[in-house]
Amino acid sequence: MFIYEIMAYMKGFYKRVISYLLVLLSFNFMFSQNSSEGVKKFMQNAPLDAIPLLEKELLDPNANPQIFNYLGLAYSQVGNFEKAVSVFERGINTPRTDKKVLYFNLGNVYYKLENFQKAQESYSMAIVADATFSSPYLNRANSLLKLGDIDKSILDYQKYIELEPLDVQRSKIETMISLLRQEQENRIAEQKRQEEEAIRLKQEEERLAQARAEQERLAELKRKEEEERRKKLLDEVANSLKQASDTTNISAGAEDVLTYDEEEVEY
Repeated sequence: MFIYEIMAYMKGFYKRVISYLLVLLSFNFMFSQNSSEGVKKFMQNAPLDAIPLLEKELLDPNANPQIFNYLGLAYSQVGNFEKAVSVFERGINTPRTDKKVLYFNLGNVYYKLENFQKAQESYSMAIVADATFSSPYLNRANSLLKLGDIDKSILDYQKYIELEPLDVQRSKIETMISLLRQEQENRIAEQKRQEEEAIRLKQEEERLAQARAEQERLAELKRKEEEERRKKLLDEVANSLKQASDTTNISAGAEDVLTYDEEEVEY
C-alpha cells in the first residue's frame, strides 16, 4: 500500500516540474519574443484563449520554436491530449526546438493517457537529448514501475537521486527504492518456489506415469495369462470331446442287430 501512496505523491511532482518548465520557458521567451500574445494568455492560465493565438503564431516561418511547448501544454491543460501529442511531435521535427523538453512533455501526455510504454520511450528520448536532464529519469522510473519493470525503475530512481541529491522528496524516493528491492526479493523467492514446485510436480507426474505403466504391464501380463489359461482349457475340453466321440463310434457288428421280422411277439 505504501508504494501506491508514494506513487500518488509522485503524481504531484509532475505539476511541480511543469510549473518549473513553464517558468524556464517564459524566462527564455521574454528575451526572444516579448510580443507573443499567446504566451501571455497561457501564462495568465487561459489556455483556451492561448491556443488559437499560439496556432496563429506558428504560421509564421520565423516563429519562436518555444511556441510548440506552450501550445502543446495548452492543449494538454484543456484535456485535448491527442492534439497535444501532435503539437509536441511537430515541434520535435522542427529545427531549433528544445528536443529534450518536447520529448519530456510528450512523455507526460502519454503518461496521462496511461500509455506507459509510449511514455517511457519519450522520456528515454529526452534523456538521449540531454543525459543530465534529471526529470525524465524520475518520470521514466514511474512509467517503468507501471509496466512492472522493477529492476529498471530502481536504476532510474537511483539516477535521479544522483542528479538531484538535494531534492526535497529524496527520502520518499529512497523509501520507494527500498520497497522495490524488497519486492524484487519477494519475486525471486516466489519464482524459486514456483520452480521447485514445478520440479516436484514433474517428478510426481513421472512417478505416476511409471506407476500407470507398471499397472498396464501387469494387467497385460494377467490378460495374457488368462488368455493362455482359457486357451489351454478349451484345448483340454476339445481333446476330451474327441476321445468321447472315438469311444461311441465302436460298433457291435451286424449279427447283433435284430430286425422287425425276426422278433418274437407273444400274445
